[in-house]
Amino acid sequence: MSLVLILKLYDNIDTVRNIIEKTNRFHFFASPLLIVLSCLVFLFLNTEGQAADAETTNSVLNSQIQRELDDVDRDIYIELIKLSRFNVKFHLEANYHQKWRVLTYALGREAGTAVSFGGTITDIYQQGKNLNHPRGISRNAVKDSIACGITGSALSGTASSLELAQNAWVMWQAKKKGYSPEDSIEYIRARNNNIDKLLEERDGMTESMADEVQGKIRKLETALMKQIRQQLICEFATWSCHSRDQAWQENTFYTIDALQSFTRMTAAILARKALEEPDLAGGGIICALVANSAATINPIFKNVVGRVVAKHQERKLAKEFNIVRPAPLQGPLIDQLNELRHQHPGGDKDNDQLLATALMLHDRSERIDTHLVRETREIERYRQIAQQQSISGPLIGLTGVAGSTLSAVAFYDYRGEPVTANKLALSGRISNCSGQAYALLNTPYTVAKGLIRKRRLARQGLLPTQILEQRLRNLDTFEAQVKSARN
Repeated sequence: MSLVLILKLYDNIDTVRNIIEKTNRFHFFASPLLIVLSCLVFLFLNTEGQAADAETTNSVLNSQIQRELDDVDRDIYIELIKLSRFNVKFHLEANYHQKWRVLTYALGREAGTAVSFGGTITDIYQQGKNLNHPRGISRNAVKDSIACGITGSALSGTASSLELAQNAWVMWQAKKKGYSPEDSIEYIRARNNNIDKLLEERDGMTESMADEVQGKIRKLETALMKQIRQQLICEFATWSCHSRDQAWQENTFYTIDALQSFTRMTAAILARKALEEPDLAGGGIICALVANSAATINPIFKNVVGRVVAKHQERKLAKEFNIVRPAPLQGPLIDQLNELRHQHPGGDKDNDQLLATALMLHDRSERIDTHLVRETREIERYRQIAQQQSISGPLIGLTGVAGSTLSAVAFYDYRGEPVTANKLALSGRISNCSGQAYALLNTPYTVAKGLIRKRRLARQGLLPTQILEQRLRNLDTFEAQVKSARN
């Protein structure tokens, strides 16, 4: 400090000397002592002026930085809105199901199962009526039974094929709108990079602020913005993995189900030809056994495929983004920010209100995320027919496997003993009948229960689509607030 004063004295001594020398009345005072005293007075006045100028300059700079920070904040809010809106539309579009599909697929599969069930009942009646006299079985009744089997399998296979085709169409439409797995990741990456740049710019401005308290407030705001961004990315990751899981589960099931239905239809066609060429019956029985085995493992296999694909998607996203879910917002960050604002009022009220709105929307979406995922999975579960369900499906398939196995034993081991072969075939038909009857009862029960549940949720405004549409409206309102604040 002393060195600074000495330098300032040295810088101003010539100025003071010249002033005194030019003033004739005080020429005799131009002594070294007077010059030093005069310099001290001049230095004091000059320092006071510089301090006032510095304070004014700092105030102007702080105001300029505040305005620039507010502009950056609004840009960040716009990017967060885009990110949140994309998440909602991705969830709505990526695995969209038309309303009629809940009924059309169930009706198609019910029709196929019912027709096949009619053929099975015909076989049971004929084989039971002529249990010890197989030659008394009506040939025309057998033909009618086989025709029912062909028709029922064709209906079931067509229903699953149509579902597979509709899923392919939905995926194509989603890709056109930018919601395919690759396009969605690219969009989120672009938004994330933009937010990173804006946050980096914001950090630079915050560091240059002279007001220490306002700097702390701005740093806390930055931390909250990062937390909102992190929550939105985690939300996208959750819904992206769920989307891949659902798509692969459904498509795997429909593919295998269509194939096994048409394989069972092939078995029925071979059985029809076996009436003229008995040796073809063995091939038909093997086809039926393969079809029933596929139906048994299909519900379990499609779940495994879905989980594997979801895990793969999660690892893929983890390489691109930080998908660790942040802590809930109601915590020390907000408390500390509110305390500082209360102790040091005078900030931008509009900007504070925008941040409060962003936090409120984020907190609300964070709390409903769990409910949303749970209800979405419940709706998917109630949309499944009996053969799709993880427990009912394998049980129904096993009844078919048992029936085909008994028919194979009757044909290959007891072909020369018609009575024994007929009894074994009858046992197999009864096994088939039990599985078909259960499917006929379970499917309408499940679908009806799902429709009742959806109606109840709709009355409460808690359907996933209703929640997401409300969130879109909230985002539109918030975006209008941000743009009006900018103007």
